[in-house]
Amino acid sequence: MATTTLTRPKAPPVPSNGHRPPTAAPERAGRRNRTRIALGLLVIVLSVLGTVSLYSSTGDRVEVIAVRRTVPAGQVVTDDDLGTVSIAKGSGLAVVSVADRAEMVGKVAAVGLVPGSLLAPEQLRDGPAVENGMAIAGAVLKPGQYPVGLQAGDEVLLVETPTAAATGAATAPVERGRARVLDVAASADGSSSVAVSLVVPRGVATSVANAGAAGRLSLVVVGGQ
Repeated sequence: MATTTLTRPKAPPVPSNGHRPPTAAPERAGRRNRTRIALGLLVIVLSVLGTVSLYSSTGDRVEVIAVRRTVPAGQVVTDDDLGTVSIAKGSGLAVVSVADRAEMVGKVAAVGLVPGSLLAPEQLRDGPAVENGMAIAGAVLKPGQYPVGLQAGDEVLLVETPTAAATGAATAPVERGRARVLDVAASADGSSSVAVSLVVPRGVATSVANAGAAGRLSLVVVGGQ
């Protein structure tokens, strides 16, 4: 009868310290290398996408006109008063293209222009700063002396409240004619008062200015001529 002899594979020798050497280290090292390669590729892809996005957003911008220096209402605008900035295309803002810059120079500020703001078409008007026979008068108005929502371009009726008579009897208000609001600015002291610039007939400019400085002037918004 034949006899089959089974031979077992020899076990690796055990080190003298009694611990067997690790056998999975090469496999773990391979996984780490593959992970590093994948992360490197991801960084490269993200960098490319970021560059493409930046280039694309830069191409969707337009050059428009901005205000460089303070321009009071009624003053002629010069080239030095204007600058250019880049904004996103299709922003929906009322702006003036840099291509129209030459047309803006020589126009008159319909309202006070503030440095750093974007120039809007309605902020400028044609013609001289003050028409012949007209003058610009200023006034400080308290709440109740002007309607809410008063703005540049409004046509108003000028109403002066005279000083009280020596007898203490009340005197009737005096109409000083019509005027056009050139500019409206909030009071610097934080109150509800406003400072307005008015284009008025030259013959009443002194009376309107005196009444406006004394707090005796009121404005009534009226329709067109």
